[in-house]
Amino acid sequence: MKQRNLRNTSKLFCFLFFILPIQASAQDIIDYNHPKNIFRFAEYLYNEGDYLRAIGEYQRYIFVFDSLPSNADSVFYKMGLCYRLSGNFTKAIDNFAKMTNNNRGKSDLSKVYYQIALTYSLMDKYNESIRFLNSNFPFINEDNIKLKANQLIALNHILQKEWNPAVDFLDNLDAIKKTDSMTLLLLNYANEGKHLPRKNKLFAGLFSSIIPGSGKIYCNRSWDGFFSLLTIGLTSWQAYEGFHKDGTRSVKGWIFGSLSAVFYLGNIYGSIVSAQIYNEQQEGKFLSKVKLFIDVDFH
Repeated sequence: MKQRNLRNTSKLFCFLFFILPIQASAQDIIDYNHPKNIFRFAEYLYNEGDYLRAIGEYQRYIFVFDSLPSNADSVFYKMGLCYRLSGNFTKAIDNFAKMTNNNRGKSDLSKVYYQIALTYSLMDKYNESIRFLNSNFPFINEDNIKLKANQLIALNHILQKEWNPAVDFLDNLDAIKKTDSMTLLLLNYANEGKHLPRKNKLFAGLFSSIIPGSGKIYCNRSWDGFFSLLTIGLTSWQAYEGFHKDGTRSVKGWIFGSLSAVFYLGNIYGSIVSAQIYNEQQEGKFLSKVKLFIDVDFH
């Protein structure tokens, strides 16, 4: 705790003496608790990416006043960004919401609505993000924010593997929005998601019912497929030998026949599961690429 206070104090001294353009003589006394200096230091920490300490300074700035300062909205907005960028999404939404509770119509809240929707998306609450944007679109006045909001809706569909709704939504945008580079990239992602290499679960099960293990080979799990074929083949052969030697009273025949039947059914079920796993892996890799794109371009 002492080390943290020391680091924070060191940053404050460094900021005030070397960053702030203060024209003061050696005899002047700097008031570190003056609201103006607290706010400037908070802004400095924010620009440096020191979001957690910036939050503390923004809060200290708010508490200095008996009532909310005139720039309280911008402070709450910056605190919301700090919380979002540091991964505390719930508190980010709480701070953004402080601007919307009693401020609708008093100022342009377009960027605030967008940030709330983006935060929901980062929380994997994709439908909540879409619902929030749809319900607040009438209050988004800036054209560039409207464009970003539409792109975020499409992105939420993509992240839920709703490829066709994403394509349809983007195709229905007006001509100007459709030619935006981000829109075109999202449309490309949606179409790519639609045409990812996938394995048909029905085919996988059917192949393995005809030739044991072939369904798994179809799903690029060759070793599992050959192992299933070998296991079913050996148990079936043992069952055949038992029944051939002792007839229907053969204990060996019934034991290995039962095992063979269980392995055979398991082989069919396993092939269906293999197709599902293959598809999920392909989609997972693709969505990882999309999420990396979000971190870089959506803010």
